[in-house]
Amino acid sequence: MCSGVFSMLTSRSTQNLSTNQGNLSKLHLHKLLLLLLVVYPLSVRAQKNDELFDLPLTQLVNVEVQTASRFKQKSSEAPSAVEVVTGEDIRSFGWRTLADALTAMRGLYVRDDRNYTYLGVRGFGRTADYTSRVLIMVNGRRMNDAVFDQGFTSEEFMLDTNIIDRIEYIPGSGSSVYGANAVLGVVNVITKQGKDFNGLRLTGETGSLGMYRGRFTYGKQWDNGADLLLNASQFFSHGNNTLFFPEFSEINNGNAHNMDRERSSRLFGRLSYRDFTITAGYVDRFRRVPTASFGAVFNDKEFFTVDRQIYTDLEYNKQINTNLGLQMRGFHHWYDYRTIEAYDLNAGEFPFLRVINKDVAATRWWGGEFKLTGTHFKHHKWVTGVDFQYDQRQQMTNYDLNPYYLYNNSNNSGVRVGAYIQDEYRLTDTVLFNVGLRLDHHHLIDRLQLNPRVGLIWHATPTLTTKLLYGSAFRAPNIYERDYVYLDANASNPNNREELVKSYEAIAEWYPIHGVRFLGTVFFNDLKKLLVQDPTTAQFFNTGAAHSLGFELQGERRWDNGRLIKLSWTYNQTDMRDETSENHWAHAINSPRNLVKVHYTEPLFNDRMRLGLEEIFIDKRRTLSGETAPAYHLFNINITATKPFFGFLPSVGIYNVLDQHPKMVGGSEHIQDTLRMDGRTVRFRLERGF
Repeated sequence: MCSGVFSMLTSRSTQNLSTNQGNLSKLHLHKLLLLLLVVYPLSVRAQKNDELFDLPLTQLVNVEVQTASRFKQKSSEAPSAVEVVTGEDIRSFGWRTLADALTAMRGLYVRDDRNYTYLGVRGFGRTADYTSRVLIMVNGRRMNDAVFDQGFTSEEFMLDTNIIDRIEYIPGSGSSVYGANAVLGVVNVITKQGKDFNGLRLTGETGSLGMYRGRFTYGKQWDNGADLLLNASQFFSHGNNTLFFPEFSEINNGNAHNMDRERSSRLFGRLSYRDFTITAGYVDRFRRVPTASFGAVFNDKEFFTVDRQIYTDLEYNKQINTNLGLQMRGFHHWYDYRTIEAYDLNAGEFPFLRVINKDVAATRWWGGEFKLTGTHFKHHKWVTGVDFQYDQRQQMTNYDLNPYYLYNNSNNSGVRVGAYIQDEYRLTDTVLFNVGLRLDHHHLIDRLQLNPRVGLIWHATPTLTTKLLYGSAFRAPNIYERDYVYLDANASNPNNREELVKSYEAIAEWYPIHGVRFLGTVFFNDLKKLLVQDPTTAQFFNTGAAHSLGFELQGERRWDNGRLIKLSWTYNQTDMRDETSENHWAHAINSPRNLVKVHYTEPLFNDRMRLGLEEIFIDKRRTLSGETAPAYHLFNINITATKPFFGFLPSVGIYNVLDQHPKMVGGSEHIQDTLRMDGRTVRFRLERGF
């Protein structure tokens, strides 16, 4: 996260870069036109032969979602341009982590700094953002931690991908439903049930960079309705033996040896019986950091991070009568983080003095929710509730071990409470009016937050739906932004305030036949009072602002036999203003204008195997120094068995087939302006069911 010595050792300043129009290369435009030529004849042919391609209702692309309004509804009636990927998609394309799955979704992209992965949304992905402006949930339960507000997406995320039933992504402001952090969107990861496995599965996986993963999964549903799911896994990756960083060419010739290791352990359990569900999860992740960020000694193995999370959740769901449903839940969550880092106390001056610095965060929070869902009034479906979170412990400590010196020691606690009401009102048979309002109290800001959402949804024809949406959201300063202290000076930030966003979106969804969906959106996000860190004092101030204007196009065709063709294109113009740009508007840092994603699956050998092809294009991005990180594209191939061979289900994935080395934008904690990523990797998985 952030080392206390970083502010003493390093400072970064950014330069202005004139805004340049980012366009797709001719190669990618040709790919786009080619795919459209393929998809269009297929859809026309399907119109002429509905009997061949009709799908059962459970597999239509107009799927049922529950995240947009906190109750179940068709995606065409949800007040959002909902995006859903299923567990079948995860298996077909061999996505290894939540970050892989999110990268495949419309409008999302991931930045990797060889320590954590960070999620960008529709061109907004600041380097100082620990995915704190997106709410990450598991089964509707907030997962963002209570110190950094970080939403984890990679090996530090709570779940293995094999137990994910589907992922629902709700773009746009979501504070009217979920409160803080739902500024740019909400990601809800919904797990499978024990009945989806109905037995024991053992999985072994190995691959490039000395990687292996072992996994145990057991699921069962009994005759009395009790349903149990258990999952445990162990992951290890040796990583690259050598990573070259030209910025450190004077130290070990710029080579970092054996500095790329990572390991993680996970446990997850879910038991449902009648109206009760109890869930528990645990993840422990270790990552060695090769980039010498935060002023660390280059190629020194005493630089690693450890993240550990534990949570428990008890949920009660009761359909009181045909018109009223009740949900109550309580939870407890632990998160511990620590970094050990070696640095030169004399900052390059003679003599070299190696000192070990320790950065620690420990947080505990618990709370609950009470929710009612009803249909008492004609043409209305409403939901109202209260959720409560007590941040019992929010502690940050940073100190040198020998000689001992304390840089930062803060401990806070406080309460978050939100009350909300949402109503879906059917004005006519073809017109829906969705309106919601939420009132929040957050202990890190002085004022109550009131955030509305309004959606007008018109089913213009039985196959065409249009939506007009407006919403607002807020993000309170997190403890890191509030209590960070610069050395022994009192430089905490007691007066920083909440960030605000207003979102506007127009959406058209067309379902010409079963299994086909076309979507187009135009969106505008207006962000104000963004917290920006001063490079000299390390304090955070509400001096930033951003505008994001863009559109999205998506076409999708799913067949009953598992074949899929899907294409999405997101274009945005995201500009930002803060003190680093001398209050002039400039193209935002780490903001690709174009995101193009192509996915294709094909059943093979009588559907005994399935081929998945994935192409991800990420446009060029502006760096902190005003330079440009070049555009890149990733082409992945995955082949997986859908029926056992001698009792085993094998699969093989080849990632980054063309062996590109994407350059990610470096953060202010890095000397490197860009960070070079890995090339081609291969993974082989073997699964056995009992």
